Amino acid sequence: MSEFKNDITYNQLSTFKTIVEAGNISKAAKLIGVSSASVSYSLKSLEKQIGQVLFNRTTRAITLTDIGRQLYDNTQFSIEELNKSVEVICNLNEKPSGILSLNMANTIYQWFLKDRLIDFQKAFPLIQLDLTLSDTLDNRVEKQFDIGFRYGKRVDDTLVARRLYPSGKQTNSFKAALFVSSSYAQTRDIPTSISELTTHPMVKFRMPSSRKLAPLRLHKTNKSESKILNIEPPTAMIVNDLGTLVDMVSQGFGMGMTIDFVLQDKFESGELIPLFQEHWCDIPNIYMYYARETQLSVKVRCFLEFVHHALK
Repeated sequence: MSEFKNDITYNQLSTFKTIVEAGNISKAAKLIGVSSASVSYSLKSLEKQIGQVLFNRTTRAITLTDIGRQLYDNTQFSIEELNKSVEVICNLNEKPSGILSLNMANTIYQWFLKDRLIDFQKAFPLIQLDLTLSDTLDNRVEKQFDIGFRYGKRVDDTLVARRLYPSGKQTNSFKAALFVSSSYAQTRDIPTSISELTTHPMVKFRMPSSRKLAPLRLHKTNKSESKILNIEPPTAMIVNDLGTLVDMVSQGFGMGMTIDFVLQDKFESGELIPLFQEHWCDIPNIYMYYARETQLSVKVRCFLEFVHHALK
C-alpha cells in the first residue's frame, strides 16, 4: 500500500531531505546508516515517480533544481514534526533524560529558582540542565530554549505561559518597592513626602533591553487606581543588576527600587526601610513559558510538574 501519491513513500522523502542537508549522497548514506547505492536508488526512484529531476548533478557537487527546492521546502517541516511526534510517544515510558535548556533573568535565578534547580538536578540526574542567565529576551531567542522564565506575560502566541508564585507566598502581584538603608537614615533625614524625593540621590537600574534608566514610579495617592507619578531624583550611581542595586543601597549610597518580595527579610530586620509603601505600583509576576509542542516531552513535563509542586 503506497503512503503518498504515485507510490512515493515516507522513506524516500526522508532520504531526499537528508541528501539536501548533507550536501551529497555519500554523506547522506553515512547519516542514515545505509550504502550509497541504496540512497542513490531511493533518489532515482523518487525522481521517476515525481517525473522531475530533483538535483543538478556535476562531478563535484549536486544542487537542487527548482522542483527539488520546492519539494524540500514543502516537506521538510512536516517530516521534522512527524519525527518529533513519534519520538515523544516512544519516550513516554522511558526515564526522563537528555538536555533541558532553560533561560531566565539573573534575578529570577538568584531570588526564586536557584535552590529549586539544585533540587531538580539531584532528583533527576539523567536530565542535564543547560542554564542561560540573560536579562534580554526576544521571540527569536526564547524559542531556542525548552523552557524560559521572565517577568510578565508578553510572550509569543505560540508559547504557553504559566504564572509562578514564590514558595510560601501566594500573591496576585509584586510591588515595586522604594527603600533606603538604615545607614542612610542615620546620615540624613529620610523623605517624608513624595515631593522631597527629588532631593534624595538614587541608585538607578539600567534596563537591559532598552538601555534606559528605570523610572521611579509611585501612585499619587495611597489608592492603587490613582495617577502614577514618574519622579526624577538625582543619580547616585547606575547598575545593570538588581542584586547589585540592593547591595549599593544597603551601603547607604541612596534610595533604590526593586521587587518587594525579595526585600521582606531586610525590612523585618530593620536593615532596609520601606518608603511610601502605600504608594507602590504593581509590577509583573514571574511566568514560565514553553512551546506547545514540547508539552508531552518527558523531560519538559517532568520539569513543569516539579516546579509546580516546589513553588506551591
